[in-house]
Amino acid sequence: MKYIFGPVFSRRLGLSLGVDLVPHKVCSMDCLYCEVGKTTEKTLKRAEYVPFDAVKAELEEFLSYEPDIDYITFSGYGEPTLFSRLGELVNYIKENYPYRLALLTNGSLLHRDEVLEEIREVDVVLPSLDAVTQEVFEKINRPVSGLTIEMVIEGIEKLIKMGTSEVWIETLFVKGMNDTEEEIEKLGEAIHRLKPHRWQLNTVARPPAYDVRGLSFEELERIKEKVGYPATEIIAHSRARRKKMPISEIKKEIYNLVTRRPCPVDEIASALGILEEEAERVVEELLQEKKVEEIFFGSTPYIKGKV
Repeated sequence: MKYIFGPVFSRRLGLSLGVDLVPHKVCSMDCLYCEVGKTTEKTLKRAEYVPFDAVKAELEEFLSYEPDIDYITFSGYGEPTLFSRLGELVNYIKENYPYRLALLTNGSLLHRDEVLEEIREVDVVLPSLDAVTQEVFEKINRPVSGLTIEMVIEGIEKLIKMGTSEVWIETLFVKGMNDTEEEIEKLGEAIHRLKPHRWQLNTVARPPAYDVRGLSFEELERIKEKVGYPATEIIAHSRARRKKMPISEIKKEIYNLVTRRPCPVDEIASALGILEEEAERVVEELLQEKKVEEIFFGSTPYIKGKV
């Protein structure tokens, strides 16, 4: 499969089948913390970046087995709303399958009415909001020229007011960037005004595109208490349901996972619902085949796929 990956266990969405709608790495931002790597094409231009019919064919093949998944999630290498036929894909899935849909987005195109209309039937939209001042937005998210934080906030507000999807706003905190008292206070004001269904606090937990560091759990707890928004949660790691797969299938799943987000071996096992010993054995094979590499984030080794 070239355009779909998983299912993998998501901390927020349970067992999630990922759908990639842009190549590595087409995005409207170049976020310092991005686990996929540095943006190679920064744009707001919408286009059919991957062939619609090929994505549809892969979904048809995989979903013909009626997999036990919680969501089909538009995510992956870059910003999914840049895919110009997103609305067609949403409608096709909703008309033919019973699965819930989720969209991971940086929120850069939500201010456009045609994009909102295309995602009307998506069950859960998870936009990022890492800053509310332009200065911090440009430092942490490094947006394409012409994109302002006001446009992002406007889009999230329009999405929430549309009322057709649950909206879970994620704020990823980076040490020394958006964790100042002033920025936290302004973020809190924005969250209380927007009233998302959930406000999810995250931090740098995987090797980032640039040299940045995350906050401790205690620091995130203090932010949660300071802002005092009732539907706030700190994203925590969980384990997937145990699955049995042949080694050849495990190898494909691990490669698909770590090319999109570097993971330590124990997290690979957790994400795929396999034994840690199985993950270690397959990772060693992939390392020998030079399909993946081992990199370090702090003192922790992460496995990263070679694209």
